[in-house]
Amino acid sequence: MKTLFLVIAPLFFSLLTILASTEPHLILRHENFNQTDLISAMADMRRQSYNGFVILLRFLNDTDYFRNTDITFLMPSDNDLSQTDIHQENLETFILRHTIPAWLMINHMLHFPNKTLVPCSLSDKMFAITRTGGSGIYVNNARIVSPNICQNSRISCHGISDVITFNQNPISSKMLSSARVNITSLKH
Repeated sequence: MKTLFLVIAPLFFSLLTILASTEPHLILRHENFNQTDLISAMADMRRQSYNGFVILLRFLNDTDYFRNTDITFLMPSDNDLSQTDIHQENLETFILRHTIPAWLMINHMLHFPNKTLVPCSLSDKMFAITRTGGSGIYVNNARIVSPNICQNSRISCHGISDVITFNQNPISSKMLSSARVNITSLKH
């Protein structure tokens, strides 16, 4: 038995090493979505230790939620993600709740008037962008703590201080559609 263990254990660890070192498979497939940008963005996320968010994106393999090639991910820390109750049936909602359907770098947000409404990838939700003196920029309840993480793609990524929450105040559909048109017309 001991000999069998000595033979199988190295093989098992070799297999784990090979599996851990493989490149992630493509996710969020859509005819207009640039896979190279997503892979590059995920590599940037991993370099800055947003591994949990990358894992969540990988779980969404073959989804069709991101119709725009220009998106911004708002990424909670691994610690915040570990304290959040995310089930498979609401994983898409969680990611969409942390996605802006436009490419927004921090310098864009710095020029927004205080309390600017920006569309969320959830069609009935809006983000409020708030600038505070020395504390930086907030997206709803979460402060941007690591801006412009994704540097090598058309996907923008910002690390945030908390999981995004929305207040219960309803936003009119007219206001939503107006904000969506304005934000998606931004150019790089």
